[in-house]
Order: sequence, then C-alpha cells, then structure tokens
Amino acid sequence: MQFTLNRRSTVPMYRQLAAELREQIVSGAMAEGYRLPPERELASRLEVNRTTVLQAYQQLKDEGLIASKVGKGTFVLPLQHIETARIPVVRHEPIDEEPKPSVVRPPWSVLFSDYSNRFTYHDIASAERAQRGDTIIDFATGSPNPADIPDDLLRSVSIEAFESREFDGQPESPIEGFDELRALLAEHMSTRGVQCDVRNVMVLSGSEQGIDLIVRAFINPGDCVLVEQSTFFPALQTFRSADARIIGVPVDEHGMRTDLLDGYCARFRPKLIYTVPTFQNPTGTTLSPERRSELIDVARRYQCLIVEDDAYGDLWYGGESSDAHRPIPLKGMENAGYVMYLSTFSKTVTSGLRTGWVVADPHVINRLAALRRMVDQHTSTSSQRICLELLKEGRIAEHLRGLIKAYRIRRDAAIAALERYAPDEVYWTVPAGGYYIWVSLPDGVRSLDVLESCRSQGVTFMPGSVFDVDEMDDSHIRLNFVRPDAADIDTGIRIIGETIAQM
Repeated sequence: MQFTLNRRSTVPMYRQLAAELREQIVSGAMAEGYRLPPERELASRLEVNRTTVLQAYQQLKDEGLIASKVGKGTFVLPLQHIETARIPVVRHEPIDEEPKPSVVRPPWSVLFSDYSNRFTYHDIASAERAQRGDTIIDFATGSPNPADIPDDLLRSVSIEAFESREFDGQPESPIEGFDELRALLAEHMSTRGVQCDVRNVMVLSGSEQGIDLIVRAFINPGDCVLVEQSTFFPALQTFRSADARIIGVPVDEHGMRTDLLDGYCARFRPKLIYTVPTFQNPTGTTLSPERRSELIDVARRYQCLIVEDDAYGDLWYGGESSDAHRPIPLKGMENAGYVMYLSTFSKTVTSGLRTGWVVADPHVINRLAALRRMVDQHTSTSSQRICLELLKEGRIAEHLRGLIKAYRIRRDAAIAALERYAPDEVYWTVPAGGYYIWVSLPDGVRSLDVLESCRSQGVTFMPGSVFDVDEMDDSHIRLNFVRPDAADIDTGIRIIGETIAQM
C-alpha cells in the first residue's frame, strides 16, 4: 500500500490521505474486508501526526467507505453498503401517492473547515458525570470543587455591584475593560512583583480568550511555537487551529529545560514561547528563578515573545519550592515587552466567572483590542462589576487565604495517599501550589488502561496523552487534588494505586 503525500501542497494532509484511500477503495485495490493499518502505525509509516490519520479515517467513515470494530481494527465496507450509504434509495410509488423524499445527510467531515478540523476535544470528566451523575470521584476536571465557590461572598458583592452608582451613564464597557477594574488589576499585579499601569492591562472573557487573541495577532500558518512537551491542551488546540508548527521542549521535575532553549530557538526560530512556569498544568512544577532568567534572555536574543499563562499563581502554598519566596512572574522580571502575561479568576473564585486579564506592552493591548471587535466587543459588564467589588478592600485576598489553607490540606492528603497506596515504581511531583500532581507510571503500564479500569470503579483522571504535543504520552496521569471532596481523596487514590499495582 503506497501513498504519495505532497507536504508543500495547500491541501491539508488528512484530505490528501483520505483521497488516496478513497481512490484505492473505489478502484477495488482495497477489496471488501481489507484491514487498514492502525492509526499509529500508518502515522509512523507516513511520518505524519496521528491526528492526520484519524481525520482521514473519520472522513471515509462519514462517507460510508470504512468502519471500525473495537478490538478488530478498521475495514473496508462491502460495495453494497457503500452504494446504499452514498446513493438515495429510489422506489416506484403508486401514481396516486406522493413520493416520499429521501434524506441525504450533509457530509460533515468535508463541510467543516480546516480550522475546526484541527481541534481534538477532550472532556473525559464531563462524559463520566453525564453517565454516572455525581457519584464519581473526579480528579480530571480542571476546575475547583463546587463546594469551594464562595457563594456568600459572591452574593454580597453582586448586590453591592448592582446597587453602585459608579456606572450610571456608562452601561457598556470599553473593549479593554472598565478603567477602574484595570487599575485594580494593575495594583493586584504589583503584589506579585509586576509593575504596570492601566495602559498595560486588558480585561478578558477568561484567559483562554487571551491565548486565542494573541495567536490571531502574531501567528501565521507555519510559524513555530515552542511549548513545554506536556502543556495546557486548550492552548495546543489554539495553536493547531492556526496551523502553527508546535515544538515541545523537554521538561524535568523543575519544568521546562531552559538549558536546551538556545538550541531549539537557533534551529526552529519560534515566533512565540508558550509556558506555564508557575504550578504548571499538568505537571505541577515551578520554574526556578535561574531558569526564568535564562528563558527571558533566550527570548531577547532571538527576538521571540513569551506567553506566560499564570492561572494558578495566586495559589501558592509556601515553603515547598526550592526558592524560599513566592515565585515572581516572568512579567515581573523584564520590562522591554517580551512577556505577555495571562491570568484568570476562574481558578480562584469560580469557573462560572469568565473573567481574566492580560498584561502586555500597550502596542499589544491596542492590537488585541482591535481584533477583539470581531469576537465579543468586551467582557460582560456584570462580571466586571463583580470583580471590581472582589478586588476592593482586600476581599479577594481574604478569600484566597482560606482557599489556600483548604487546598494545602487536600494536597497533603493526596501525597499521603500516594505514599500509602502507590507501588514503589510510581513517582510523582509535589507541587508548591496550584491544582495538579503529575504521576509517572511503571514501565509497561498504560495510562489509558488504568483510566478505563478506574472509571468502572467510579474514579476518573486525565491521561498524559491529552497534554502531550505528540499525543503519545502513555506513562503519566494528571490528578487534580482540589476537585474531589477532601473525604474522597484517600478512597480515589487507593483505587488508582491498587489498579496500577494489578497491572
């Protein structure tokens, strides 16, 4: 079975592959029952991403040419099946009866844009909750426990926000956000060691919107983006949607290997370096001050920009990192404009409060605001008013103190449970803050196999492949220790540990 893929063509690779397979099936070169190679095998043979093969196979499935059977592989369907799948059935009706129109469904895989076809969507926890209700012990979902949402605080600040007269005559927000909120956010950033003013701040509908706007502003098809080898998967989706070339930089227990960055930048000439340097998602690691300085120096030398995603920076548990002090954001270590900083309230208040912010050079803020006109005009006025009240009089700081205390207890409980139940060949990170513990599995144990078994026992988590640039990581799992109820952590990790031991 030979394929000729033109890597310089403007036609997406998956469409080229689907066309060649279709031709061989229709011509009879691949007869009924012919077994196609597994996705990974064909991807390796063609030296393409596995997603390319998956999309090609899916297109042919939608066309009724092939089908997959669990445990048996993917096969060419019989000609009769193909004909009936593609051609409407015509019946001769009596003259006195109106013919019933046949229904031909749209060929979705062909109609969807190349942009949307580049997405790979993962929502394991939601699927499990839909099937099992609230009984599952959820280490997967990347959001806080609903019980941690400060309902009383939100209720009181909401009442105060909407009784305020400060917004009379200005019912709608500017695209960049209300100036008062931007000023309070700049003041909040100063407590983290970042010096900025209103011109440097733009309010967002969540930090993921910031990633999307930055990609729109800077990335052309084919531009290179460097990321940690395992990273925040919605960011990977956004880079893929822009047809960027994504290169993963190796990581260790201290985060991105910045000692390798010079070589990566010299070879690939990236436009952006995307990083989660503080309490990283998914590994929980924190970049040391020395590595932070090295990252900034490399970016300056090669004239590439850094996107610093700091969703968890306010959740520092203290005393756990190699540095005795709270990590200073990259944005606080340079003032020439190379770092674009993103953060959000969704990890510290509630995921339903879709409000984040970006801190960047005014040139960047102006460009992002111009692009945003095509998206949503501005962040919800209601959300901005609530965030204004939260930032006033230290309310958010008081809430964070209680949250950090509760989360530190859960982290310690999760680490203690891993020490109690995990086999000796299992290793894990001990995060100094944030949500996540990154667990390394023994040789020969696959994360998806562990997940499948644990699901049947009412426990879920995220497999490492979701976060891997190449979607190949079978040897890690991510545990969100803040999501489950504290009383369920021990039980959940016991089930995971026993499952790994059995495998």
